[in-house]
Amino acid sequence: MTKKEKESYTEDRKDRIQYIVTLAVTLLALIFIVVYSFGSFYKLAKSDAVEIGARAVSEESEKLNNFLLMGMDVLQVTGLTIDHMMQSGETPEKILAYLLKESAEYTAQIDSSFTGIYGVFNGKYLDGIGWEPEAGYVPEERPWYTAAKKGNGKPVIVPPYLDAQTHSVMISVSQLLSDKKSVVSLDIVMDDMQRIAQGIRLNGHGYGFIIDQSGLIVAHSDEREKGKNYLQDSTVSSERKELIQKILQSNGETIDTEINGKNCRVFSKKVQDDWSVVMVINTEDLLHRVQMNLFRNIILSLLIFIVVLYYCTLSHRNRIKAAHYANELQKSQQTLEARVVEQTNKIKEQTDQIMNLQENVIEGMATLIESRDGNTGEHVRSTKKYVGMIASYMLDHQLHPEEVNEEFVRSLTNAAPLHDVGKIMIADNILNKPGRFTPEEFEVMKTHSKVGAEIVENILAGSGNERLIQLSCDVAHYHHEKWDGSGYPEGLKGNEIPLSARIMAVADVFDALVSKRVYKDAMPLDKAFSILIQDSGKHFDPEIVVIFLNLRKNVEKYLKRSA
Repeated sequence: MTKKEKESYTEDRKDRIQYIVTLAVTLLALIFIVVYSFGSFYKLAKSDAVEIGARAVSEESEKLNNFLLMGMDVLQVTGLTIDHMMQSGETPEKILAYLLKESAEYTAQIDSSFTGIYGVFNGKYLDGIGWEPEAGYVPEERPWYTAAKKGNGKPVIVPPYLDAQTHSVMISVSQLLSDKKSVVSLDIVMDDMQRIAQGIRLNGHGYGFIIDQSGLIVAHSDEREKGKNYLQDSTVSSERKELIQKILQSNGETIDTEINGKNCRVFSKKVQDDWSVVMVINTEDLLHRVQMNLFRNIILSLLIFIVVLYYCTLSHRNRIKAAHYANELQKSQQTLEARVVEQTNKIKEQTDQIMNLQENVIEGMATLIESRDGNTGEHVRSTKKYVGMIASYMLDHQLHPEEVNEEFVRSLTNAAPLHDVGKIMIADNILNKPGRFTPEEFEVMKTHSKVGAEIVENILAGSGNERLIQLSCDVAHYHHEKWDGSGYPEGLKGNEIPLSARIMAVADVFDALVSKRVYKDAMPLDKAFSILIQDSGKHFDPEIVVIFLNLRKNVEKYLKRSA
C-alpha cells in the first residue's frame, strides 16, 4: 500500500469514526429531547385537562349563580316597592293587586320558573297567584319566613322544601322588609336546576349534581338521585359520605378518589355559600384524549427521526448535499423562530383585544344604565376621562406612591363608568322624577351606591382582575361620601374614604355641573371650578381639587373637542 493510499485509508477511517460518533451523539441527544419534550407536554396536558374540568364546573356554577341572582334581583326590586307602599299607607288590597300584576309579568317576561310572589305584609298573608291558605296555615312557621328573619334584611335562599300549595319540591328566595316583621318571598321551581345538573359533563363524560350544605341532592344528572340526602341516607356507603363531606368542606379544590373501583377526579365549586356544583369524571376519560394525542405525536416524531436519519446518512456520503441540508435546516429553524415570534405577537394582540373588549363592554353597559335617567353616554365618557387625568397626574407627580401605579391608573379609569350601575335597581318613577325627592324617595335613591357595589362584584367575579373588581366596588359604593363626613351610604370622613372614590366624586360632580341636561343648561366653567373650590374640604378632598385645578387647560381642551 502506497503512502498516499495509507493516508487516504486513515482519512476515511477517521471520517467514518467521526460520522459514527456524531450520529450516536445526535441520536442520544434527539432521544433526550423527545423524551424531555413529550414528558413536559404530557404534564402540561394533564394540567390543562384538569383546568378544563374546573372551567366546565365553573361555567355551570355561573349559570346557576346567575339564575339565583336573577331571582334575588326580582325579589329586591319587589321588596323595595312594597316597602315604599307600606310606608305610604297603601291598603292590603292595593299591595295584593301589585303582587298579582308582578307575578304574572315576571312569569311571562322574565322566567317561567318564577311561579309567584307572596309574603306577610303588615301581619297579613298575601299571595301573588291568588292562593288562599288552608285553615291552620301559619306563614310565620314556614321555612321561607323563618329563613328571611334570620337573614335580617338580606335576601336569602331557602333550602328545598315541600310547597303547601302545589305539594311539590321547590326553593324560595326571601327577604325581611324594613319593619322587621313583613317578609316578601319568590317561589322558584327546580326544573332549570335539573337542566343545569344534566349539563355538567366534560366532552360527554362524567356526571354532575348540585348539593346543599346538609347533603341534600338538589339536582342530579340521574333524576333517580334527586332528593336523596347523601349524609343521612343509610343506603349510601361510608366512602361516599366521606367524599361528600370533603366536597362540602372544600373551597373548590380538585379531589382524587376511587369510586366503584375506578380512579375518579371530582371538581366542585360553591354557589351562594350554601350549594356546591359537582362534576365526577373517570380519570381515564379525563386524560384519554391527551394520551391518544401524545401517542400519535410520539409515532409521528419517530417517523420524522427516521427520515432525518436517512438524510443524515446521505449527507455523509455527499458533502455538497450535506451543506445543502444544513442550509435547509437553518432556514427551517429561522422559519420556526419566525412562527414563534408571530404566534407570540398574536397572543399579545388577542390579550389586548380581550382587555379592550372588556373595557368597551363596561363602558357600554354603564352608558345603557345612564340612559335610564335621561342622560347620554357622554357622562360616562367624560367622567372616565376626568378620572384618568387625575390618576395620571398623581402617577406622574409620585403622589400616594404606595397605591398609585400604572395598574391603579388603568383599572380606576376602566372602573369609573360603573360608578352609577346601582341605578338599574331604582324604580323609574323615582329615577326620572323631575322635581325634588321626598325623604322616602331619597332614601330609596341612596340605596343605588350599596346595591351598585354588589352588582359590580357579581358582574366582574371570575374575571381574574382583582384590582379592577376592588376599585369598581369602591367607586360605586363610596362616590357619594363627603370629605366632612356628611355623605352616604356610610358617612365616611377624610381619608376613611377610598382614594378612588374621592377622585370619582370630583369628576362626577364637575361633569354634572358643566353638562347640559333636559332640566338645566350647562354651567360656565369658571362657576363650576369656583364651586369645586368652595366645597374643597367640605364635599371634596382638597388635594384632589388642587390637582383638578392644575389640569384645567387639559379639561378645557377635552371639552372643546367633545363639543
